[in-house]
Amino acid sequence: LSSSLRAAALRHHYRMAALEQPKKPAGGAYGQFLTEKRPEFMKKCAGQPITAVSKLASVEFKKLSEAQKKPYQAKYEAAKAKFDKDMAAFLAAGGEKQKGTMALRAEKRKAKEGKKKKDPNAPKKPAGGAYGCFLAEKRPEFMKKCAGQPITAISKMASVEWKKLSDAQKKPYEQKYAAAKAKFEKDMAAFLEAGGVKQKGAMALRAEKRKAKEGGKKKKDPNMPKKPAGGGYGQFLAEKRPEFTKKTAGQPATAISKMASEEYKKLSDAQK
Repeated sequence: LSSSLRAAALRHHYRMAALEQPKKPAGGAYGQFLTEKRPEFMKKCAGQPITAVSKLASVEFKKLSEAQKKPYQAKYEAAKAKFDKDMAAFLAAGGEKQKGTMALRAEKRKAKEGKKKKDPNAPKKPAGGAYGCFLAEKRPEFMKKCAGQPITAISKMASVEWKKLSDAQKKPYEQKYAAAKAKFEKDMAAFLEAGGVKQKGAMALRAEKRKAKEGGKKKKDPNMPKKPAGGGYGQFLAEKRPEFTKKTAGQPATAISKMASEEYKKLSDAQK
């Protein structure tokens, strides 16, 4: 490039770098009121959650008469007119209009809505085995007993009550699950035959994602010695896993580690 062309390119570069998109005034008359009163409201709301400022501003703005709101409306209209003028100048100078936060959120929401939706006619696969059938049946009872407690209290109570059942008491739930699974397979076959498309479940999608992630990683040498993990607890879990697996049969996979954790805590330092 000649020196004149290089100089022109540099001038264009610095001019574009200096361009800054004007900020659109938001919130109408209320926005102008909030901007003006924010320091006062922040002082009054000291020590409270940040949302207290906007709540106080909303309450105070509602108290204003139409005549009192008028100056703020005039301020907003003046700010908007200035924005329109500045934006026109910005674009004329070669600036590129960037999307605002609200526009980007709307785009993201549309993209999410545009994703393939699940077919409402597709049969739903029964989950959780015999324990899942037990939980579905007892949920109303457990919800009543756990009222006011965290949502996790229901599954904890269900797990405890399930462990108390004998094999004979668990058998009806195992039969229920087997019947539900057989019905699902029959319904799914009919659904596919009618032209339905089988969609992958959450577990399958997670597995695919994990495989894709692992596929990009360098494979470990199978001959490399394996580092023991989990310390004393890891050795305890490895030894007791068959026992805990038997005791938690029919429960979610996480029940094994929960039981192991509880049992390990019971051990004395000498036992550990």
